[in-house]
Amino acid sequence: MPVRLRGASRDAAALSTACVYVGPRSRYANPFTAGAPSPLGPPLSAEESVDLFAATLRGPVGRHYAARFARALRGLDLMCACPLDGPCHADVLLHLANKPGADTAHRTTDLLEGPR
Repeated sequence: MPVRLRGASRDAAALSTACVYVGPRSRYANPFTAGAPSPLGPPLSAEESVDLFAATLRGPVGRHYAARFARALRGLDLMCACPLDGPCHADVLLHLANKPGADTAHRTTDLLEGPR
């Protein structure tokens, strides 16, 4: 089963073709940054940023991206800069791409339950 790893994009490239970097400045990056100022209140926590990422992928436009991400990342290890003991959007992507028996092209809303 694919796992989440911690590192930078160069680390993922050095590992193998079975590992994809999904952290900052990648096409799979979470646009909601923990600690960044929020227009609606205090800065987002890591958990809140992951929850917003998952919620966005459930939206009308996000579902299209969720299906594409799931197909592209299925069966691959995902690497991000986040600490392994904290919430990370890579957990959402892992769950999305690797849920057993999931039809990733049509049922993305069922796959986005957040990190486990």
